[in-house]
Amino acid sequence: MIDGIKIFDAHTHYAGRFKKREETFIEFLDRYSIDKAIVTSINTTTTMDTIHKISEASKETFTEEFDLNSQLDHTEVLKLVKTNPDRLTGFYWFNPKKPSEENWQTLEKYIRVYHFKGVKTQPCVNLLKIPEDLFLLAEFCIEYDIPLYIHSGIGFFFQKAFRARDIYKLAVKYPELKLIIGHMGYTMEYAINNLNYFTKRENVYFETSLSVPYAIVMIIKAMGEHRVLYGSDAPTATTPDIEINKIRILNLETKALENVFYNNISALLKMNK
Repeated sequence: MIDGIKIFDAHTHYAGRFKKREETFIEFLDRYSIDKAIVTSINTTTTMDTIHKISEASKETFTEEFDLNSQLDHTEVLKLVKTNPDRLTGFYWFNPKKPSEENWQTLEKYIRVYHFKGVKTQPCVNLLKIPEDLFLLAEFCIEYDIPLYIHSGIGFFFQKAFRARDIYKLAVKYPELKLIIGHMGYTMEYAINNLNYFTKRENVYFETSLSVPYAIVMIIKAMGEHRVLYGSDAPTATTPDIEINKIRILNLETKALENVFYNNISALLKMNK
């Protein structure tokens, strides 16, 4: 809680360079006064060594360094969620690139048995084609009435970029899908694209991590505060205080701050306040 406002971080990972080596993940959240958080796994193969190899080569090297059909391990995430149910809820990071039946069964188990509240996917790392590679995953999320979080971006230098209009096609095809666009304003140009495509798509929500502050306030004013979710992408990409302050400097009314920081994601996940 900060200045009397509860904080529900809609995008965290259990590890990262901005967490002190000796502190636990809960201690990390406490350090930044985070009341609750969505936590997901982390791709430990994306080291600087692998990035350098990719930058010196091409798609073939990327394919060799990353198993594009693999799924991330969620053992640590599950342990955290089980031991801290009042603070943490899990999102399952799923790769829809040629998943096996066992992969689908594992995802279903995490949702039905372990009560994870949503699914995350990463089109850049998994070289996904948007929207078609997400159709089955969207249908899964609709069936279980959970949000699908898309890590948005521009793709790597050797792959065809996916754009806001590609995600828009998914939102239109599945109007009942609760769709979260992550990093919704990481550039002003991208935020303007989102404004152009999604203003009337009430099934689309916007997560703020790594976004330009003016992009955040533009999205709030155009889309409505009820569709904006505070997230940090900590401790992998940054620290929560930086992302929190981007919103605190926008001179929003207290009720708007309460909604963006806590109420909106709590309502989306149908969690008790």
